[in-house]
Amino acid sequence: MSEIRGERVSFSRKELVPLHELPSAQVEDPIIVHCPLPSRRGRRFGKTVLLFLLLVFLAIGSAVFAIEGGMVDSTLSSRAQSAINNAIGPRYVATVGSTAIRFDSRLRLALEARDVDIVEQATGQHLSRAGAMRMAVDPLALLGGRVSIKHMEAEHIRLDTAQLPSGDPLPISEVRIDAMPALLEEIFQRLDEARALIERTGTGSVSIAGIEILLPAAPGRKPITLVVDDLELTRSAEGELEINGAISVNGRKAVLVAASKTVEGVTSSLSAKLTGLEVTSFMLQRTEDGRPREGIEGSLDLDLSAVRSREAVKPAITATLRQSPGHFYFDGIEQTLSGANINVAYDFSKNSIELLKSEVRFGPTILPFTGAVIDLDRLNSDDKRPGFGLDVLFSGATAVGATTSEQPARFDLKANGRYLSADRELQFDEMAVSSPLGRMAGSLKVRFGNQSPEISFGAQLPHMEVTGVKQLWPFWMARKPRDWVMDNMFGGTITNGSIAVFIPAGRMKGPGIPMELDKNELQIGFDLANARINLPGDVPPLRDIDGRFDLKGEVMQVDVARASSFFPSGRFVAVEGGRFSIPSTYAKPLMADLSLKIAGPADAMTELANFRPINALKGTEFKPEDFTGHARVDLKAHMGLILAHNPPKPTWNAHVALEGVDLGPQFSGRKIGDLDGTLDIDNLTARLSAKGKIDDVPADIMLVEPVGPGSPTKRERIIKTILNNDQREKLAPGLSDVIDGTVTAQLTRIDETRQAVSLDLSRATLSIPWLGWTKGGGIPAKAQFELSDTGGRSDIRNFELSGDGFGARGSFALNGGSLTSADFSHMQLSPSDNYAVSVKRAKGNFDVSISGSVVDMRPVVTKIRGGGKSGSGAKRSDDDTSNATVRGKLDRMIGFNDQTLSNVSFLFSSRGGTISTADFSGSTESGQAVVSEMNAGDTISITSGDAGAIIRFMNLYDNMRGGLLNLRLKAQGDAWTGAIDLRNFALVNEAKLQSLVATPDQEGRSLNTATKKNIDVNSAKFQRGFASLLYRDGAFAIENGVVRGEQIGATFQGLVRDAKGNMDMTGTFMPAYGLNRLFGELPLIGAILGNGRDRGLLGITFKLEGPFEKPRLTVNPLSLIAPGIFRQIFEFQ
Repeated sequence: MSEIRGERVSFSRKELVPLHELPSAQVEDPIIVHCPLPSRRGRRFGKTVLLFLLLVFLAIGSAVFAIEGGMVDSTLSSRAQSAINNAIGPRYVATVGSTAIRFDSRLRLALEARDVDIVEQATGQHLSRAGAMRMAVDPLALLGGRVSIKHMEAEHIRLDTAQLPSGDPLPISEVRIDAMPALLEEIFQRLDEARALIERTGTGSVSIAGIEILLPAAPGRKPITLVVDDLELTRSAEGELEINGAISVNGRKAVLVAASKTVEGVTSSLSAKLTGLEVTSFMLQRTEDGRPREGIEGSLDLDLSAVRSREAVKPAITATLRQSPGHFYFDGIEQTLSGANINVAYDFSKNSIELLKSEVRFGPTILPFTGAVIDLDRLNSDDKRPGFGLDVLFSGATAVGATTSEQPARFDLKANGRYLSADRELQFDEMAVSSPLGRMAGSLKVRFGNQSPEISFGAQLPHMEVTGVKQLWPFWMARKPRDWVMDNMFGGTITNGSIAVFIPAGRMKGPGIPMELDKNELQIGFDLANARINLPGDVPPLRDIDGRFDLKGEVMQVDVARASSFFPSGRFVAVEGGRFSIPSTYAKPLMADLSLKIAGPADAMTELANFRPINALKGTEFKPEDFTGHARVDLKAHMGLILAHNPPKPTWNAHVALEGVDLGPQFSGRKIGDLDGTLDIDNLTARLSAKGKIDDVPADIMLVEPVGPGSPTKRERIIKTILNNDQREKLAPGLSDVIDGTVTAQLTRIDETRQAVSLDLSRATLSIPWLGWTKGGGIPAKAQFELSDTGGRSDIRNFELSGDGFGARGSFALNGGSLTSADFSHMQLSPSDNYAVSVKRAKGNFDVSISGSVVDMRPVVTKIRGGGKSGSGAKRSDDDTSNATVRGKLDRMIGFNDQTLSNVSFLFSSRGGTISTADFSGSTESGQAVVSEMNAGDTISITSGDAGAIIRFMNLYDNMRGGLLNLRLKAQGDAWTGAIDLRNFALVNEAKLQSLVATPDQEGRSLNTATKKNIDVNSAKFQRGFASLLYRDGAFAIENGVVRGEQIGATFQGLVRDAKGNMDMTGTFMPAYGLNRLFGELPLIGAILGNGRDRGLLGITFKLEGPFEKPRLTVNPLSLIAPGIFRQIFEFQ
């Protein structure tokens, strides 16, 4: 057909072959025809015929020449363009590139039109373009007055349907299912008419190739291209039509085969088969960036057959749709579509469309179903609303929506409803699911409009296993909550379940705009029992859960009434309540909140806190097994669920109630245990506030510790404790000589090596034994200082002791519990004190320096008078302190009886417990010097010009005035011996002297009556006093003591003070001593009458005994009348 001759063919003489040379004339028995010579009449007739034929051939040749030479092409083109413009109307204009009429190789008259364009006049947009269209007409039939088109061809045709005018769609309310029989008969009638036209025109075949049809697409998208690659329509001799060919959709080829059969000249049946039709372009919507959004991706096969009603044949219409494996998308979520077989038939007896046994497969999910569609008024004659009744049954379906490890859900689903075509509303009033895993009943309503449809769905789940919920949960409904349930909820059953979904009209905006329902539009809830829920990170799952699941809009939460959790180590905790929630399932990154109330052993709690993402023990030296006891935890966490979203770091906090928790390893060298209190910990800070025991000592503990290497939290530690003596010795041994009683202590951390210590010493007794200073219990006192420990060395800085009339400031250092140095810038043990002390230790030797303006020595004097050890016998319990040097320079020293010493300097040294140096100098208020020095290493000499002031300073005796003092003491082993010599001193207002002279005997006689005068002892002056001294083991004794005065004198001996503070002395008191003692000076008579050189003729013996502070005076009256030597008989023994 395509070869149309366009030029003349001629033969040369050489190309003509004589007949006798042809192969047929060369055989053995050739047939040679000898024609008789024609007659003249016949010759004339032949010439006439020959002339006629010549004229006919000339006419035909001229016509052929005109056709083949293209003489009629221009006229034909203008006529064709005018005819096309008249046919398409005023909106469009047609242009024909060229037309031609030729004879083809079969001598059929071929008509051809090239480059036919149809353009919209207003916009200039091309509606279609045809590359070439051809028809082959039988010229003999045309000469006979009829048109017989033997063959038709079309190629390179392009049609853009977007430029076609839009028409009114068929109102669906006018569509009825029972109109199908009439519609089928009308289709067969139209097919008969087309077949009759083809037979009349004599057309034997039609070929179509290269036809491209552009179908509309979404804005911004390429149009869908439908291409007819090679389509052939043929007509058989019996009048049956058959179509074979291939079509392509966006470059993907599908094969089409269709055929009709005739019986007695009419069409009796029709069949068609379309194989491999790509439906992705029609049935899949995409987002702006090209990702699949909603629809089906894949191809399908369609088998269609129809049988015409005849006398003995019933009509039938059947269709089978086979979907190839592909994918199904909803809201951008992909679901594997493994295939589908849908069988449809029309039931002419019921006038209904029947869905025969069909099946759709989504991976392992298999959905066999049947159903029917019928006109609504045929179900209920009283219901006159236009529409269709719908009935669908899924029987023996299998749903696998979760992982394959879960038990598949086998179920039946029955749904009855209707579609109201006038209202464009789909209603399923009854939807029931029955499964061995549980039951569900619900309803569905979909209302279609100009926008996206309005959808309302509700269901009740009285009882169903969690597995059933997971398997039956549609993959597109509440996607993120569904994903969480699939991955994290296992086992158990649900009760009191409900589902409510409402999607307003226009809410589904199409590709690229996600559908987000609020709490009034999406509600799913059910009670949980005996379920398991996985928690984020490495936290072990919660088991045996009793709780409730609720999804309202974007908020999902699981409330836990009780549960338990078991760890790989074998530990477990009990969950007494909690909640897992996702505040916004639409947000990205997807974040979750977790809150749990947990109770259990402390080691289990610690292990729980150490799982990712909490990692509470990360960066510490502790392990879960380091903790014992019981705890209750209120845990809250905020974390991301999908790592691909790059969520922020999780944040969490836990409030822990501790009950008798013990810490195994030592903390800062101390044993911590029996903790009762709270621990608040988050991803930055841990705060402990508890009562516990430190080395078995009760204490209030407050700790603040950073969590994690990047935490900005500063460490804090405050420990408060009330210590008795035993507890204090455990924490700070060696202070029993200084502190006695209850002490309240507070230790506050400053940095890694320092801590602030605050002590309340009000209820304790403070003592400085070597100074004789004591603060009694009940007197307010506080101390505070900074303590730093480094390698066994303790430095105490900024020490400050404050109290009522006393205090101290300074610093000191300890090494191994022993003092190594001290520097007190201010010391005030009494209200008048104002001095500084510095102590240095080197190689076991202490060097003490004292300086300042005033020192109150009364505590020291009291200590000495109280019997404290001194001298060589004063060996300390710590051998290191037996070697010491004390030096000082003071403006004043305050003593008893308002006595002071000024310009004092001193130097004392001891070696091995023995005093080696005792140098002292100063002056009394009267300006008399006081000097002490040690000679030859064992003899102390003390000299003063005001002995009374020194004695009053020492609070030894209040009534002595003046006097020159010379005292020498020599060390003899553990004892001190020596003598005291006093000269020119006086005793003033001594009551005991008055008692001696005035005490009467039984006869009423006294010294005053014996001397016949009142002896004046109010101010007794003495020229000299002397005694031998002995000090041993805390006892002070006098021998050969004598005092000499102008009016009185006395001799004495005995214990001035023993180790217990008691006195036991005896002596003789003699009035008118100056005259009385002269008898003692006489030879022989003095010895008899005067009783010795220093004893007078008249006198009275006495005894002082009892406490040193207030001794009792006893006088022997009989000794008054015994002269001289006889008085010894009456002396106290």
